[in-house]
Amino acid sequence: MKRLIASFTLLAAFAMSASAQMYFDGSFGATSGPGGYRGTKLDLTIGSGNLAIEPSMATYSSNALDKTFRTYGVRGAWEADLYTLGAEAGTTPKVNNYSNNYVGADITFSLTPGSGGKSRLTGPAAHGATRGGAGVTRLDVGASVKQTIHTQVVASSDRKTSQTQASLFAGAKVLMANISASYTGYTYGDENSPTDLTQVPGLNFYYNAFPKASFNARVDLPAFLIVTPFVSYTGTSYKHGVKDSSAYLLGAYVDLTMITANVGWQLFDNGTTRDSFLSIGAGLKF
Repeated sequence: MKRLIASFTLLAAFAMSASAQMYFDGSFGATSGPGGYRGTKLDLTIGSGNLAIEPSMATYSSNALDKTFRTYGVRGAWEADLYTLGAEAGTTPKVNNYSNNYVGADITFSLTPGSGGKSRLTGPAAHGATRGGAGVTRLDVGASVKQTIHTQVVASSDRKTSQTQASLFAGAKVLMANISASYTGYTYGDENSPTDLTQVPGLNFYYNAFPKASFNARVDLPAFLIVTPFVSYTGTSYKHGVKDSSAYLLGAYVDLTMITANVGWQLFDNGTTRDSFLSIGAGLKF
């Protein structure tokens, strides 16, 4: 699937280059944590008119692993004034006998389309940084679903777990604050494989567990000089007796039109230990 993703991205980029004026948005982020945790994420957006193609690559490793997990994905989006409709697919090639494949779809509606254009305040169409909007009544709502097949090879046989992740999200601009929230529920088929690469919305790292439900709330304060501080809370419940967790994220980003930068510190409390994760990132738009 990795070659298929690369081929689709190149073909879409060539097709867009022959039509309307193109735009580009790229960002890179890195996260470090306890136990030698190291994660990176590269996101690109190549757009023309209403169409955008978003390839991505994420990596994850720690001291307990002898190799690095790499996840390759691509999302295509149709961005109109009233809505954004997206679809995605991706794969994690086999490492330590584990691999996964996923597909997903999302839709976001802008209930006040005249006050922010195609930039959304929440969901996959927000592209990381919360942007856009003017006035007290700016409101975006949406939903997404993602289906992942986790596979673990044991004694030459494939053990699979099907995981369905469904989210509802909303974002509002109130005075100068951007406020967003999301709720995500998870269902499973046969639980024959670990879910090694499940990333709960709102967490800046991968947590090896079977989540049941999660809630995330975030507040951004744009127009604070050139720096936008933000704060976020994520609460998650899990299956199989794993204790509920709470995560608190503090950070800020700078958006200088063509150049962006961000930093975040997240405290993760699982009821037994408290761990800290530091994330930094930068981006380029033209």
